Amino acid sequence: MYTQCSHCRAVFRVTMKELTAAQGLLRCGECDTIFDAMKALSTTLPDERLGGVGNGRDLPGEARIHTLPLNTLAEGSSNSSVKTGKSGSSSRRSSKSHKFLYLSLLALCLLLLIQLFYSYRTKLLENPSTREFTQTVCGWVACGLDNVRHLDQIKLLSHTVYTHPNTPNVLIINTSIQNNASNSQAYPILEVSFLNQKSEMVALRRFTPEEYLSKEQQGQLMPSKIPQEVSLNIEDPGKDAVRFQLRFL
Repeated sequence: MYTQCSHCRAVFRVTMKELTAAQGLLRCGECDTIFDAMKALSTTLPDERLGGVGNGRDLPGEARIHTLPLNTLAEGSSNSSVKTGKSGSSSRRSSKSHKFLYLSLLALCLLLLIQLFYSYRTKLLENPSTREFTQTVCGWVACGLDNVRHLDQIKLLSHTVYTHPNTPNVLIINTSIQNNASNSQAYPILEVSFLNQKSEMVALRRFTPEEYLSKEQQGQLMPSKIPQEVSLNIEDPGKDAVRFQLRFL
């Protein structure tokens, strides 16, 4: 099959395979012009295609027929490559966008988990199954455990109750309490209740830390693993009270 350059009229011998690969666009080996080979495609070599002046020289017919080098198909292939390049570039940009989106979502989820952990750290510390894990994590991210209270770790070690030697109708309650948590925490409110023989409450009194701590202890935290002696003065609830209870609030 033959085709002819639309600019210099040079004739080329081509195959459909070459034209298909070049998408019909060829680069002339004589004048370097890109032309649509399909428009001048023919199965024969007409005399009028060979007898023209073309590039200004009268040459025999066969001398004017060129075999198309493979590199002259570059234009069609180049277009395809450009498209492929653009498509590849778009794919890379799309891939980067997806990665950025996934990383952003991951960072937001991590931030949300940290906020939830910080908000519920007190509850987690109060639960024996999660206490050790919470303390470990708080050691890494500085949760501020000094401000966290876990009352279940405060234990009553001993207590005694007796009448005040100098003030009538007043009882003295001496207790020893200890913070068994691994970190210091705020002193609790002490609730003292008196019960009768039927386990019914006949009197109740609550003491804030400011009421039972010495001036030197006020404003400080309850240390870990060190017994603390506390003395409370309370009005005598009378003969109906046969025992008392102490709770930490």
